[in-house]
Amino acid sequence: MLWITDEPPPPSHSTAACYLYTSAHISIQQCPRYRRTWVCEKQRPLTHLGHTDARPRTSIRDTSLTFNPPLPHIPGFGMSFTLDHKSLLRPSEIYQTGIQLMYELAQREWTEVVLVMVVEQIANLNVLMLFMNPQPPDMPHQLQVMHCVSSLYRALNVMTDGVIFCQLRSQLSVRGLQIGALSITPVVEKLVVAADDPSMSLPDTPGELGMDSGQIIDEADRKFVINYSFYGKPINSKEVSMGVVEAMATAAPFSKDAECKELEAISPDGGCGIFIESMPNNRQIFTYKYATKALKLLYQKIIVPQKRFGDMYLDLRYDGQPFGELRMLKFVSGAQNSTDRVAEER
Repeated sequence: MLWITDEPPPPSHSTAACYLYTSAHISIQQCPRYRRTWVCEKQRPLTHLGHTDARPRTSIRDTSLTFNPPLPHIPGFGMSFTLDHKSLLRPSEIYQTGIQLMYELAQREWTEVVLVMVVEQIANLNVLMLFMNPQPPDMPHQLQVMHCVSSLYRALNVMTDGVIFCQLRSQLSVRGLQIGALSITPVVEKLVVAADDPSMSLPDTPGELGMDSGQIIDEADRKFVINYSFYGKPINSKEVSMGVVEAMATAAPFSKDAECKELEAISPDGGCGIFIESMPNNRQIFTYKYATKALKLLYQKIIVPQKRFGDMYLDLRYDGQPFGELRMLKFVSGAQNSTDRVAEER
């Protein structure tokens, strides 16, 4: 069994190596004093990382992983994950559904109570994501939007870093009391894919991106227009996907109607940076509603249809006037923390 916590490991545990485990049960607890994740072995290791093994990986990749979520600390909140590696799901469908669900959650108030459930399923995708609240309305601890955002963010990180995209169930608790559950399952079980299916690998953009550009108009508000340009170097597709997730999670604690002067997010592995800034506009304030919508449209209407992942610039306009901009940049790997990273010279 593998546990992930924000507490430092006991002296008896070495952080010099990481292991794969037969169990895919993972627990994450927040701690206000530590912002680094430590990996502690709770059962006999199956094999060292780097050893060729045909079985899917079900552990975090290495013990030096920094798990520093862009979210306010939630006192007493914890979660456990159980992954079924026999029920594999396509990474592209996991990310598309997860980003849509994160967007929906970001439109709600951070402390809003989720009384029954939140469901997300995109047409033609075989992924269903579901939050459920088993608590009676009169109980003191209730499932809130903050718990849903935090657990979804961590679930996507666990899958990405463990390179295991599969059915997942998570129990959410506050001070040991279960307040809800997250379930990520196939819509149709018989459509579950095999491990060697080509769709289990996300496509990556080969070579230079070129100088392609275009325009996206928000169907829900046609005054909101995005002019975009690809340029520079390609970025790993998972880095791009998790960069969008990171930016969404960063925006979620703020009210959607609050002004968004700037928003910065770095993908957990540090390969993709997303930077959003407001611009002066007398007609419309650039709020978190438009920041998160720009992220959603960027992923759903540009990246996914074109299957292109790399440096981008987005000019965000409302009623014909610029009121924000978004930049997505390839970052240099190997830095110790996000503040040390700089955009790669092109």
